[in-house]
Amino acid sequence: MADVDAQFLRSLFDEEGSLHTAGRTALYRLYGPEGLLYVGITICPLTRIRTHLREQPWRSLVIAIRIDYPDDPEAAERQAVRDEHPRYNVVFNAPAPPPPADPASRLRTQLAVEERRLVELNATVPESSTHLRLLTRAITTKRTRIAKLTEAIQEAAGATAPVPPESRKRR
Repeated sequence: MADVDAQFLRSLFDEEGSLHTAGRTALYRLYGPEGLLYVGITICPLTRIRTHLREQPWRSLVIAIRIDYPDDPEAAERQAVRDEHPRYNVVFNAPAPPPPADPASRLRTQLAVEERRLVELNATVPESSTHLRLLTRAITTKRTRIAKLTEAIQEAAGATAPVPPESRKRR
């Protein structure tokens, strides 16, 4: 391998050996011989994919991986799962339910999704200082988003209905 090739390959990875993402969230797809197996998002794609390959019962079926960096990874993940029907995704892999009738209900649904993702981020154990910085940034972003959604719910409901206590908790 030429020195230029080796330098290029080294530039793709950070000092911890993870794919260098510059803080962006990756959308990844895992393929098997018969099609798409799984779609997910992560800030550490190679680490997350290694986890799937170590822990999932379908790990031996994986023959190809695709990693993209969309502008809105969460929306791209939802859309990819709904459109492409990966075999092992559970979340978003059902027909889309009709949107709630009132704005406050729609915002409560978004709040529940954001709180679930915050719990997942808080439960993540960083593997390096780089991962820790990225996770800390993601947790702060989720907390800010949850606070904004809580305010929007209060405004949409006309501040007549109190926000459920579980939505006000800081994790």
